[in-house]
Amino acid sequence: GNLNARRDWGHARDYVEMMWLMLQQQAPDDYVIATGEQRSVRDFIELAARYVDLKISWSGQGSEEVGYDQHGRLIVKVDSKYYRPTEVDTLLGDATKARAKLGWQPKTTFNQMVAEMMETDLKALRGEMLIKENGVKAYSAYE
Repeated sequence: GNLNARRDWGHARDYVEMMWLMLQQQAPDDYVIATGEQRSVRDFIELAARYVDLKISWSGQGSEEVGYDQHGRLIVKVDSKYYRPTEVDTLLGDATKARAKLGWQPKTTFNQMVAEMMETDLKALRGEMLIKENGVKAYSAYE
């Protein structure tokens, strides 16, 4: 999809806490759940790559853009089928009301969220590799 799309990335754990705080109020009200910080899809990819010691170099533009790691391997390729039909370049929420009325503050930073996602994916990959090499019994011992 669009590598330059800027999004307000947040962790579900923080957002669920916010929903719980909303439900504790005596009267219903509307709140925006957001971090108030933006990062691009490209930022997300680069941070995830750094987590596994890869540095991406970009080449091309738009649907022709690709990313290579420091060893020259193609690791990212834009596919126009993943562009949203009504693409929005920037999404940014303002949770000022939630912060003021509920005392809510997101606790998980963008970097922490990406690291947690990568660690979860790497753990799953290690499990898949153990199964492939040693069968299901090895995976049970791994967990």
